[in-house]
Amino acid sequence: MRIHFILLAAGNSRRFGSNKLLSVLNGKPMYRYLTDRLDQMNLDFIGKKIVVSQYEQIRESLRERSYIPVANMEPELGISHSICMGIAALQKAGIGEEDGICFFVCDQPYLERRTMERFLEGYVCSGKGIGCVGTGKELGNPVVFRTKYLKELCLLTGDTGGKSVVKKHLEDTYVFQVEERELQDIDYRKKPFVMVRGGGDLASGVIHRMYREGYRVLVLETEKPACIRRQVAYGEAVYDGKTEVEGVCAIHISELNERKKCWEEGKIPVYVDEEGRAIDLLKPDVVVDAIIAKKNLGTKKDMAPLTIALGPGFRAGEDVDVVVETMRGETLGKRYRKGSALPNTGVPGMIGGYAEERVIHAPSDGQIRAEHQVGDRVRKGEILAYVGNTPVYATIDGILRGLIREGFSVTKGLKIMDIDPRLEALDQCFLISDKAKKIANSVYETVRHWEEENEILSFGERKEIH
Repeated sequence: MRIHFILLAAGNSRRFGSNKLLSVLNGKPMYRYLTDRLDQMNLDFIGKKIVVSQYEQIRESLRERSYIPVANMEPELGISHSICMGIAALQKAGIGEEDGICFFVCDQPYLERRTMERFLEGYVCSGKGIGCVGTGKELGNPVVFRTKYLKELCLLTGDTGGKSVVKKHLEDTYVFQVEERELQDIDYRKKPFVMVRGGGDLASGVIHRMYREGYRVLVLETEKPACIRRQVAYGEAVYDGKTEVEGVCAIHISELNERKKCWEEGKIPVYVDEEGRAIDLLKPDVVVDAIIAKKNLGTKKDMAPLTIALGPGFRAGEDVDVVVETMRGETLGKRYRKGSALPNTGVPGMIGGYAEERVIHAPSDGQIRAEHQVGDRVRKGEILAYVGNTPVYATIDGILRGLIREGFSVTKGLKIMDIDPRLEALDQCFLISDKAKKIANSVYETVRHWEEENEILSFGERKEIH
């Protein structure tokens, strides 16, 4: 008895997003993990080797290693088509009546050579007609069939594979138990896990963009966020349980394990963690310091493979990998890989011809009690709120664009309101600002380029028989 190999390597990798078999994992193309170990196997009953693939590079590479290449240029017909093509090629090359055919998939980089040897040795000794590996009650690849089952295999259609044949003949099936880790396949090109420190309006521009681009985002906030543009700040979820910015919802979670449910539901988790302890616990791929404190409150370069900070107070290449400019002007959004962003001047950016006048600070310590709401049209000299018993006056005519939360305990000098002098800008009060979008774009481009330079692969569940 001889056992022949058929390697199935024709899929389109739709879930992965590109040809995963040629994707590099730790310096080696994916398909090479299996083929290198097959070539190292020390069994005297190994027969012919077939590879069925739509990819010329894989076929030609394995032809040089004594594989018979079969071109499947219609992978959309399903795995059954590859199975039939492999069997036909093997029959043409010659196969004995008592031989077996072992089918392998090429996206199981953790499947060890010794495991495959012990599986095939056990199968031969069992005298069974079918053999497969398994973890507990779950059956997986590779799977081997004696020639008496070839007719059934050739009747398969679409994406129905050998598992349907195995299920019909469990009494004639030898199962070799393996560790679950060895049967992990790679089905997805994983988007990096991004953790954002801060949920204010500029941070929320970044959070919203990264979410829209498909990244898993977790927001870390303080117990009492002090945001002015609350209508476009995900940090507000800490108070209200949830909040929505331009159609994307964020949920306040009290336990970190709740984050996965949020992601599954298409929402952004917000977790109170001012010290950033979750960073060391969850080990994100990317950390973005978007606190906008004008100084570093504890973010370090070694917190993640890629660290990004917004605004002054950080040294690129030392504190973090990249610093993004937040000051309005020609350099807004500039990415620094060395040096720092422009120093804080304390002067707000110019909007509608006004700078310092459009921002209002607390005249004293106390709790704020608002007389207006965001979006209201206000006039210079009008009372907008009280801090304790001290009135707060409008400094210019315009639209109340930002207002700190009602009842918030403020200290003298804290920024508490923002007036937009552009009377036609009402809608802008409830939209992510152009400034935030430009900063967000710089963060996204930084992460995207880093992602391209570093293969980020996600391991799926064990590969069951198709």
